[in-house]
Amino acid sequence: MGRLRNTLAAAAIGAALTATSAHAAETTSAAEPAPTVAPPQPASETTTPAPVTPGVQQGSTLAAPSLPAKPSKPSSSGGTFPKGPGGHEHRGGSGSSEAGSGATAAPPPSQAFSIPAIPSSTCAAAGVPPILIPMYQRAAAAYGLGPQGAAVLAGINEVETAFGTNLNVSSAGAIGWMQFMPSTWETYGVDANGDGVADPYNPEDAIFAAARYLQAAGMPGDTYGAIYAYNHADWYVAEVLANASCYAPLVGGTAGALPAPPRLQVLSCEPAKPWRKQIPAEYMAAFDSAAGRYELGDDGVWALAAVARLESDFGRNMSQALLEETGPLGLDATEWRHYAVDGDGDGHVSHASPADSAATLARLIWSRGSLRAGIFAHNQAAWYVQAVLDESQQIEGACRAHYVDWQLALPAAASGYANPFGLSTNLVTGRIDQGVDFVGEGAIVAIGDAMVLGVGAPGWPEEGGVLYQLLDGPLKGETIFVYEGIDATVQAGQTVEAGEQIATFRPGGSIEIGFADAAGTPLSHGEYYEGKVTQSGLEMMSFLQALGV
Repeated sequence: MGRLRNTLAAAAIGAALTATSAHAAETTSAAEPAPTVAPPQPASETTTPAPVTPGVQQGSTLAAPSLPAKPSKPSSSGGTFPKGPGGHEHRGGSGSSEAGSGATAAPPPSQAFSIPAIPSSTCAAAGVPPILIPMYQRAAAAYGLGPQGAAVLAGINEVETAFGTNLNVSSAGAIGWMQFMPSTWETYGVDANGDGVADPYNPEDAIFAAARYLQAAGMPGDTYGAIYAYNHADWYVAEVLANASCYAPLVGGTAGALPAPPRLQVLSCEPAKPWRKQIPAEYMAAFDSAAGRYELGDDGVWALAAVARLESDFGRNMSQALLEETGPLGLDATEWRHYAVDGDGDGHVSHASPADSAATLARLIWSRGSLRAGIFAHNQAAWYVQAVLDESQQIEGACRAHYVDWQLALPAAASGYANPFGLSTNLVTGRIDQGVDFVGEGAIVAIGDAMVLGVGAPGWPEEGGVLYQLLDGPLKGETIFVYEGIDATVQAGQTVEAGEQIATFRPGGSIEIGFADAAGTPLSHGEYYEGKVTQSGLEMMSFLQALGV
């Protein structure tokens, strides 16, 4: 399940924090002196495991393409993009729940979260887990990272592992809370909590190690260069800086203390002459925008065009119903769930939109590190990859490029959705299990535009309940349950709008909210036992925090 989330439930962090409070006073003294030379290699070469896409046809051969080789450390490019896709892979906060090629589960296993939707921040400042804030602050102070240090550490932590919710080993081999390559951890690892072990899976150790690395890479004098050294990609720096700007008021520092973001390549391409009348202008604009945004270069433009040609002949060979389901580039439901992008900036994701479809596929390709690997992730068949590459060579024409500044826009996370407890009072968060428990008073509202599937919850405590399915937005099609101590104010079959009241808290009652199937069974039901903190419950908590709960 790759839902919008920029936060982690405190319960999940607590499981990873062993004896942190007991050693808090020793943290600064336990940190090792930083080297005075720049790091020999990037700290992180992370990757988002891509969803497995059906579409392998009879007789096809499956052969996973090799991942790009690790480049040596370049100097900061200042925003210059290569023609082809970048050589780095990345796993951010928000990835797929399925392991990608070559990925192995780390020792505390966790499902992955999806990467951020655009090279900018969708963070909610309140989404930084409070238990981590003192760690960022102490680590920044210990290594002299300056007033922006704590916010930058938080920004890296969110992009790399979504505050520890995705601790899988990347296919490149990066590990732990801050996604260090093992060889880099050997040099910069820190026993910050004083337990005798420098452990990349301990958040305090990992955060202090990241601070140590950033100092060695040039902070606070060169914040941009230090983040670039951590992961050699301008989009990575842009996302970290955008997150840091958002988090600064909460963790310390000001957005104004952060350096300017890099520049974004804007492509304007014209296909080969035989194709100029074949490719609609709307589609060419979509391919140009998506390839520029996700650093796929000229080759990315033609690859996206080839996919659209093979999948739907630029929408001509698809019914309207199929366009609305898969989009003209043939993305399946899992790809939309994990990688959806509002490519045309109209405020919502439309599968049938060429801009949204192209940007979503470009984001998937970007997450895999190379065109070949990304196309294979889209359709895991060797013949399909080769067909796309062959077709792209036929379509290839000429491109012009210019650059614009990346704006550090800070839209609210989960845009378009409403806090379900925005009208409630005296709200208290309880435990996380199949969903998230709350007590409170007053109204409960719909998170988004929705169809009410049912009311009542027989067999649950107090048997109150509302079950509804979201009709729009990034989680379109997902079903939300609100069970136990509520009185429904809607009826089955009723359509409601985001923010419209659906129930009220019963006096003294508690409720549980989470993700369910269309029949009303919590998605975590199969794995749940009394007291277990489930992945689905954590996802709901993250989503609610992004909404301001």
